[in-house]
Amino acid sequence: MAVVLVTPPASLLVRSLRFDGGWSLHAYRILGTEVAGVRPLDAVSTSLRTAVDAALLALVLGLLAAVALDRGRGRGKELADGFMMLPLGVSAVTVGFGLLITMGSLPGDLRRSQLLVAIAQAMIAMPLVVRTLLPAMQGIDERLRHAAGVLGAAPPRVWFSVDLPLVARSLAAAVGFAFVVALGEFGATSFLARADQPTLPVLIGKLISRPGADNLAAALASSVLLAVVTGAIVAVIETVRVADVGEF
Repeated sequence: MAVVLVTPPASLLVRSLRFDGGWSLHAYRILGTEVAGVRPLDAVSTSLRTAVDAALLALVLGLLAAVALDRGRGRGKELADGFMMLPLGVSAVTVGFGLLITMGSLPGDLRRSQLLVAIAQAMIAMPLVVRTLLPAMQGIDERLRHAAGVLGAAPPRVWFSVDLPLVARSLAAAVGFAFVVALGEFGATSFLARADQPTLPVLIGKLISRPGADNLAAALASSVLLAVVTGAIVAVIETVRVADVGEF
C-alpha cells in the first residue's frame, strides 16, 4: 500500500526536477511563463478561488441537508439521505454535462461564468460535507437541546448555542474536504472551465496532450504543486480531526 501511494507522487517530483538529461528547476521556472496560452500560476489562482467558492457553497448546502436529515424521521429521511449521495454515484462528467445543458436553458446564461465551475464542484463535494457533519449531529445528546429549550431558548438559539459548538470541528473538516475535492476535480470542470481560465487539473490535462518538452515539464511541475497544496490541506484536516478525538 505504501509503495502504491508513495511511488506516483515521488516519481512526479523526481521527473519535475529532471530536464534535458540533468537536474534542473526549469520546470518550476516555466510556471511563471505562458504555456498553452495560460500561465500555470494563473491557473493556480483560478483553482484556489474556485475551490474556495465551491467549498463555501458545499458547506451551506451540506449543512442545511445534514440538519434536515438529523431532524427527519421515517421513510422520507431514508429517501432524502440516498438522494443527497446521488452525486457520488453519478459520474462527475455526467454532472458537468448536465449542468452545462441545464444552465443554457435557464434565464441568465451562466455557461460563460466561472461560477458554474464552482457550482459543479460544490455539487460533487456536498455529499462528503453531509457525511462529515451528520454523524457529529447525531451524536449530540438530545437532553442538551431539551435543557436549552426548557430555559427558554428558541430552536435557532438552541442550534447556535448547543449544536454549533459541538460540531464546529466537524464543520472545519467538512470545509477542508470540500476544498480538497474542488481543488482536484477534473471530470465536471473539464466541461465547464473557460479556455482562458482553466483550473490547474484542467491545465495539466491540456499540457499532457500537447507535444514538447516544456509542456511536459510544466505539467509535471503543476502536478507537484497541486499535490503539495492538497497534502497541506489534508494535513490541516487531520490535525483538526485528531485534536477533536483527543478532546473527546
